Amino acid sequence: MSHSPHLPHPRVPVSRPLLDLSQILFGCFLAGTSFNVLLRPNEIASGGIVGLSLIFNEVFGIEPAFLQWGFNFLILVIAAKFLGRAFVFRSLAGLIALPAAVYLTRFWPPMTGDLLLGSLAGGAGVGVGMGLVFRANGSVGGFSALALLFHRRLGLPVDRGLILLDGLVLLSAALVYRNAELILAAAICVAIVGRTARGLLNGMSHSRMALIVSELSPEIESRILTEIPLGVTKLHGQGGYSGEEREVLMVVARAPEVMRLKRLVKEVDPNAFMTVCDAHEVLGYGFNSFAVTPRAERPVGLAPAPTAK
Repeated sequence: MSHSPHLPHPRVPVSRPLLDLSQILFGCFLAGTSFNVLLRPNEIASGGIVGLSLIFNEVFGIEPAFLQWGFNFLILVIAAKFLGRAFVFRSLAGLIALPAAVYLTRFWPPMTGDLLLGSLAGGAGVGVGMGLVFRANGSVGGFSALALLFHRRLGLPVDRGLILLDGLVLLSAALVYRNAELILAAAICVAIVGRTARGLLNGMSHSRMALIVSELSPEIESRILTEIPLGVTKLHGQGGYSGEEREVLMVVARAPEVMRLKRLVKEVDPNAFMTVCDAHEVLGYGFNSFAVTPRAERPVGLAPAPTAK
C-alpha cells in the first residue's frame, strides 16, 4: 500500500488590517490599565483627554471613561469636516477601545502610592500604549485631532498645538488640585508620555548620520571602511558660494561608533567639515530589518508592500 507524501499545510496569511486592529486594541488596553492603576489613584493628570477627564472627575464626580467617550466623539465630529472620513475611520477603533479599557479596569487595585513612581511608570505605560496605536496607523481622536485641526485652519505646527493643549490641562489641574507636587508629577508624566510614544513610533535605536566634506575624502573613506568599519555612501555636492564640486561622505553609525568616527576624521583632516544628526529608524543591512512580509511568504496576487514614505 503506497502512502502519499506528506505535504505541509500552506501558511494562511494574517491580513494587515487585522494585525493593526489587534495592536490598537492592545495599546488602548495598556494605556487604560496604566491610567487606572498608576495615574488615577495618585490624581496625576497626564495631559490630553485622559488627563482632562481626571480633572472633570475630581470636580463633577463623573466617571472618566464616559467623559473620554463624550469628549473624543465631540472632537471627532467637529474635526471630521476638515480632516476627512479616512481620519475618522482610523480613529473609531481607538476612540471606542481606550475609554472601554478605562471603564473595564476601573476597579483594579493601584500599583503604587508614590507620586514620582506613579508618574514615571504611568507615563511610560500610557506612552507605550499610544505609540502602539500610532504605529498601527490609528488614533484615539482627542488632542491629536484638535492639533491637526489647528494646523489645517490656523497653520499652527502640530507639536506646538499639542504642547499648548497639554499646557492648558496642566493649568486646569493646578487650579483644581492646588498641589505643587501633583502639578510637577503631571508635568513629568506628560513629558514621559510624549517621549515614549515618539520613541516607539520613530524607533528607539540611537543611531547617528554623519555628513563629511573634506579635500582628503578618499583617505577618510578608506580608513572608515577598514578601521571602524562602517559603510560609506558618496554623494556629489557643490559649494553654494564657491561653486566648487565636492564629494560628500554619508556615514550611518551607532552611538558608540560616533566618537571613533570623529577622531578618525580629525586625524586625517583637521579642517574637514562634519555634521552629525540623529537618524531614526535606520533600516537595512547591519541595522534593523524592514517590517514587511518577505517576498517568498507573500500570497500570490498581492502587490509588494510599499517602502518607506
